[in-house]
Amino acid sequence: MIMTRLFNVKRKSIIFVLASPSAAGKTTLCYAAKARDKNIWYSISVTTRPKRPKERNGREYYFVTEQEFNQLLKSGGLLEHTKIYDARYGTPKKPIEEKLQQGKDVIMDLDVKGVKALKRFWSHTVSIYILPPSMEELWLRLKNRDKGSWEQLQKRFASAEKEMKVIPQFDYLIINKNLKQAIDDLLAIIRAERLKVSRLVL
Repeated sequence: MIMTRLFNVKRKSIIFVLASPSAAGKTTLCYAAKARDKNIWYSISVTTRPKRPKERNGREYYFVTEQEFNQLLKSGGLLEHTKIYDARYGTPKKPIEEKLQQGKDVIMDLDVKGVKALKRFWSHTVSIYILPPSMEELWLRLKNRDKGSWEQLQKRFASAEKEMKVIPQFDYLIINKNLKQAIDDLLAIIRAERLKVSRLVL
């Protein structure tokens, strides 16, 4: 009877959460995983920060006002939330719950505090930290992406160095030196986690 059930066994849904310093490539990797795997759903955060020139509402983020953010928070609509520099970010709770119930795996990119909150919400969360190949490369990526003041760049860079101390708390580490290899590494992690016996509903 047990052997018969194993051939028709169901698997628990998984949340894959990526964290990294700004500009290390975690969002790009999330998009790539979604494009390559039809069972992956990408969770988009809400934020109060202004849109960057090439961003689109509902693609990179849901851009909301402070009042809208507060309403979501008050109604319990956010799974986790944080403030980074001068903007607030949060993870909508309802769509994630719906996707997990449908048997989908969820991928998202959060800051370190968000990762901890997520693991309390869903025990089957896999945390992956993304690093650039060097601090010099990170500085270049920050300068190319963010057109803020010199002080803002320095603040982001210093924050990245401090944040990296939590890497030992993560399940996996990917060095994003070559994007294709980093995508392959991420997909390999996803495949391996899905094959774990602990994911099965027996």
